[in-house]
Amino acid sequence: MHKIIIVGGGLAGSLSAIYLAQRGHDVHVVEKRGDPLQKASATADPVNSRAIGVTMTVRGVKAVLAAGIDRQELERCGERILGMAFSVGGKFKVRELSLREGLFPLSLDRSAFQRLLNTYAARHEVKYYFEHKCLDVDLERKVVLIQGPDGAVQQLHGDLIIGADGAHSAVRRAMQSGMRRFEFKQSFFRHGYKTLVLPNAEGLGFRKDLLYFFGMDSKGQFAGRAATIPNGSISFVICLPYSGTPSLNTLNRETMAAFFDRYYDKLPAASRQEMVNQFIALPSNDLINVRSSTFHYKDHVLLIGDAAHATAPFLGQGMNMALEDSYIFATLLEKHGNALAPTLAEFTQQRKVQADAMQDMAIANYEALSNPSLIFFLQTRYNRFMHQKFPRIYPPDMADKLFFTSIPYDELQQIQKKQNVWYKLGRVN
Repeated sequence: MHKIIIVGGGLAGSLSAIYLAQRGHDVHVVEKRGDPLQKASATADPVNSRAIGVTMTVRGVKAVLAAGIDRQELERCGERILGMAFSVGGKFKVRELSLREGLFPLSLDRSAFQRLLNTYAARHEVKYYFEHKCLDVDLERKVVLIQGPDGAVQQLHGDLIIGADGAHSAVRRAMQSGMRRFEFKQSFFRHGYKTLVLPNAEGLGFRKDLLYFFGMDSKGQFAGRAATIPNGSISFVICLPYSGTPSLNTLNRETMAAFFDRYYDKLPAASRQEMVNQFIALPSNDLINVRSSTFHYKDHVLLIGDAAHATAPFLGQGMNMALEDSYIFATLLEKHGNALAPTLAEFTQQRKVQADAMQDMAIANYEALSNPSLIFFLQTRYNRFMHQKFPRIYPPDMADKLFFTSIPYDELQQIQKKQNVWYKLGRVN
C-alpha cells in the first residue's frame, strides 16, 4: 500500500481520500482552509463567497455512492431535481426531465456536502493538515513543502502526490516548471459570477425540484441560475461581464436595482433590495478554463478535478467530472494491482479525452448563451420535437443526457454533432 499526499481537501480531494483510505492506503490531505467539521473555524470557506448551491448530476451521484457513502445521507445535502424552468419575458417555461438510470440529480448545499465527505474521511482515518499552505512540490523526490498557521514549515514525503487544489493549482505549477514539454493553457471568460442567497424559496414561489435559469432574453448580457438548497433557501448565481453597465464591478445601487427589477421582477421589492445589498458587498469569482497536456508525471504526481481541467460551469459539469475523476482513479488503481505507473498513464489517456470533450461543449454553450440568436432557440426546440417524433433515429435531448446519465462526454459530444447535422438537413428539407 502507498502513502499518498493529496494537496487540496475540497470535494474531489476528500472523495479521493475516502476511496484510497478504504483500500488501505495511508492518506494525508493538505488543505489551506479550516476544518469544516469545526463550527468555529475562522478560515472555513466563506458561505456566501462561492456557489453554495451546486448541481450534482447522476454522474456525480454514482461516483459518490460508489465510495460507500449512504444515499440518504447524500440526499440530505440536497434537493432532488425533476426539471428546469427558463425565465423568458417575465414568465417561466418549465421542462420536466425523465429518470434514466434510477438516480436523481441533486441541487446541493456545497458546505453540507463537504462536511459529509469530511465525516466519512475521518471514519477512515484520513490525516488532514487544515490551515496549511502548499509552498512547493518536489516532483522527483515526491515531497510537498507545507506551512501551518503558526508559520512552521514541514516536508511531507509520499509515494504519490495528487493535485486536487483547484484551477490555480500549486501542484500543476510545479509540473509546469519541472517537466519537459508540459503544455498548459489558461484563459478567462468575459463573464464572472457572484452568488446571492435568499431565505424561504417556497414563499418566494420557487419549486424546490426545479433548476431556474435567467437571462435568456438578455441578449448575452448575463446568465443566471437559481436552485433551492436543503435549509429552504434559494441560491442565485449571477453571471455578468467585468466591464460595461451593469457588470460585476458596478457599485451604483440604482443601476443594480434596475437590473434586478427587470430580470427578477417576480420577487418582492424587499427581496430584490436584499439582492442588491449582497451583490454590492460580495466579491466576484472568475470563470476560468484550464487545459493541461497531461494529467500525470511519471508515477510521482497526478492532477484531478479543476487542477487538471477547470472550465466554466455552463453545462454544470465541473464538479461532476472532478468527482468522477476520483472514482476512475480508484478503479484503475485496483485494476493495476496498486501499480502507480500504469494507473497514472491510463488515467491521463482516459480522462484527457473526456476533459477535452466536456470543455469544448461547455465553451460552445457559453458562446451560445453569451451571443444568443433566434436560431439557437429554434434549434433547441427542433431537437426536442424531432427526438419525440423519431426516437430511434434522432439523437436525444442533451439536457436529459447531461443531468440524468453518466454517458462519457466524448459520446455526448458526438450526439451533439449529430444533432447539428440533422438540424441542418431538417432546415434544407
